[in-house]
Amino acid sequence: MPARFPHNYQVSLVRLADHSASIASGGATTLSGGPPVQFDGRDDVWSPEQLLVGAASLCLMTTFEAVSRRAQLAIDGYRCSAEGILDKTAAGIVFTRIDLAVTLTVAPEHEARARELLATAKKHCIISNSLKAPVELSVTIEAPPAQPALH
Repeated sequence: MPARFPHNYQVSLVRLADHSASIASGGATTLSGGPPVQFDGRDDVWSPEQLLVGAASLCLMTTFEAVSRRAQLAIDGYRCSAEGILDKTAAGIVFTRIDLAVTLTVAPEHEARARELLATAKKHCIISNSLKAPVELSVTIEAPPAQPALH
């Protein structure tokens, strides 16, 4: 059973000598972070921009898993390609949109239900709902590989 609200999430960050940072939370794998390449950072650490886009993608997946589990829909595969657009606006430099391209692998007879449940997951995604930028979703459905015939 889920914990009562409000939920609290703690993250610790320590700036390192090379202007990157160590980001940790509980027993999760520690991440290395810093500015993105576009802001004179390095490409071998996570940037706040990448983490935000990744959080939107991961939130959609975990919400979809919860929704599909409740609906008892078997999902054979889930992939998401995510892109965030950062631009200069009258309000300053902000994300103007996040695009999530999901590829689901489900049995052909469950395609419509899978699309419906993914739309429900998008509607209830906590991270997307917390952002000012619109989060757009596109979906591709793949059939699982055929099982070889047993002789």
